[in-house]
Amino acid sequence: MSTEKYDAIVIGAGLGGLSAAGYLAKAGKKVLALEHHTVPGGYAHEFRRGKYRFEVALHALDGAGPGGWAYPALSELEVLDQVTFHRMDPFYTVRFPGREITAHADMVQYEGELIRQFPEEAAGIRQLVDAMLTVFFEVRRFMVDGELGVRPSMAQMPARYPNMLAAMSQNWAEFMGQYIHDPELQGVFTTLWAYYGLPPEQLSAATFIFPWVSYHLFGAYYPEGGSMAMSRALEATINKYGGEVRYKQTVTKIEIEDGKATAVLTDKGLRAEADLIISNANPPDTMLKFVGREHLPERYVAKVEDALQKPALSNLVVYLGLERDLLAEGWPYHELFLAETYDPAEDYDNMVNGRFSQAGLVISHYDQADPGCAPEGGSVITITALAAWDYADQWGTGGDPAALHPQSKTYYRKNPQYQELKQAAGDALIDQVEKVIPGLRQSIKYVEVATPLTNYRYSLNPGGSIYGSEQTVDNMYLNRLSEKTPIPNLFLAGAWVTGGGMSAAMLSGRSAARRALARLDGVTVAPQMTVDVPETTEEEPPISQSPISIPEAPDVTLTAVQSNREINLKSLGQTAVLVFHTQDTRDAAKAVNLAVRSQYPLAADVLIASVLDLSGVPRMFRKIAESAMNKAYQKMADSLPAGFEPAEYLLMLPDWDGAATRAFGLSGVDKQAAVVVLAANGDIAGVSQESDLGEAVVKIIGLID
Repeated sequence: MSTEKYDAIVIGAGLGGLSAAGYLAKAGKKVLALEHHTVPGGYAHEFRRGKYRFEVALHALDGAGPGGWAYPALSELEVLDQVTFHRMDPFYTVRFPGREITAHADMVQYEGELIRQFPEEAAGIRQLVDAMLTVFFEVRRFMVDGELGVRPSMAQMPARYPNMLAAMSQNWAEFMGQYIHDPELQGVFTTLWAYYGLPPEQLSAATFIFPWVSYHLFGAYYPEGGSMAMSRALEATINKYGGEVRYKQTVTKIEIEDGKATAVLTDKGLRAEADLIISNANPPDTMLKFVGREHLPERYVAKVEDALQKPALSNLVVYLGLERDLLAEGWPYHELFLAETYDPAEDYDNMVNGRFSQAGLVISHYDQADPGCAPEGGSVITITALAAWDYADQWGTGGDPAALHPQSKTYYRKNPQYQELKQAAGDALIDQVEKVIPGLRQSIKYVEVATPLTNYRYSLNPGGSIYGSEQTVDNMYLNRLSEKTPIPNLFLAGAWVTGGGMSAAMLSGRSAARRALARLDGVTVAPQMTVDVPETTEEEPPISQSPISIPEAPDVTLTAVQSNREINLKSLGQTAVLVFHTQDTRDAAKAVNLAVRSQYPLAADVLIASVLDLSGVPRMFRKIAESAMNKAYQKMADSLPAGFEPAEYLLMLPDWDGAATRAFGLSGVDKQAAVVVLAANGDIAGVSQESDLGEAVVKIIGLID
């Protein structure tokens, strides 16, 4: 086994990996990118049949112009110097039953088209577009604040970025439903949901909004030469600055010594040492296979396993090389969406259940944007529909893991049932398209059909996912895997971190490289999500104290941290102290606990429960809050004397919506914690919201005794 030494190693030459390697190389680092395939790009790839060149995945790149998401990476990594990008105008057209709407490159013109067809919703349409723009620019401000080092703490973020956090905390149906109500208009406005793999009721609103604005405001572009031209340009930049991309090298292991990543091993016998590693491979493989569970905290392993259980949808793609010139025939569309229903949820159900004759699809015609992809007199089109990995018992393979390995006797490509299912699915899409392109079948020169298993073959993404893990509210942004890992010099990039899309992939590589360089060079950079700002010198407002007027505890049930026990605050059956507080006033809970336990050491004498008002925590931060509470619980449990049962002495009750706090008539617990003392029969024995809660509580308990 040969050993080579580098400053940095990048695993995977998809756009995220290429972007990361490009930034590292431009920073003067000796970088090696390792790719298991024979060419760069991942999904940013092409293949050829005769004189036809087929784009694998790209429909349009959002925001390749100044201000767009993709522009920083394209500019800084010199892709714009090497590749010509064409702005699509119109961006796309969608055809529903009885209605066809064109999405113009000019966003206001598109807004006008929507108003023309839905005049009764004019005000709502304008308000929705304005709200989306507000969210987009708030996110841009959030990013700049991070670069300047003035991003506020997590507790202060809702005040600074209220619209961004609202969008991150809602699904798209909830966000859109605030402004427009006609189901047909909602279906039309949501056409691009298929780019993100989930219907509006499941899709994160922010995930829909960010690229939508980037597409419509800063342009939907297509590169001459296809996405492979972008990949080759990134590779050229890496080479220009002394880096290297090496192919047919499948990483099998990341060596860990003293908690740090030291080297990468490949199936070709290469051992490459480096001070830092960025992996653009999927995180389940990176962390669970290459690194190994034994080197990772249990909670992190659980988070990676959770992502593995929720891969986003894959797709079914039919690639057609035609012996006819659609441009010459007057075919006007770069992207034409066909939808049999205005209801995306119904469409989604058709797709995941393999009803491809009814499934919505998009026809992409590349000749206008990418001259030369077909010979003279010919055309290239693709037909794309979302598709599930587990359709028809994993496409006829029975879920056999060996079916994914080329050396196996049961390899899926050798399976007649798989071939029949693939053929039938492809035919169903072609039949749909032939209704809008008469004579299509007779003009086909080349046809290839790709399934979710094809996507796995080339990308190694679990489930053949094209977006990483699913892009729900609860699985995006802070709830998603981060570039940072428990291994301090190992970082992640790609769709499993940022979400799907080629611009997002490049930005993830940019972010991972920025973090990695900071570690390598000892430079301080803004954390991804929080930066403390100086404390205000303004006088704090007076604490709102709300004396309780109810005689007994309300009928409220909360779920305890760790034990997951359902705790009814009215039926505790013993003397109990309820400490109501927020994260900002949590120290009061410690003070109360110390004061009470000094007089009543046994939980059988007095039960103490910490009721944590989390109503101010945005939905997107909930998993972080849960993790913090679990860590705090475990730390306190470890400090208990031997023989003490944590579940009896440590009762942490998250009050997610603040309902329990309000039910007791309390307010201002974010400024000053409050304590309610209950008698065994559930009557309220006393309440205090003073500065010295410990002393007050002990006095109240004494009155009960």
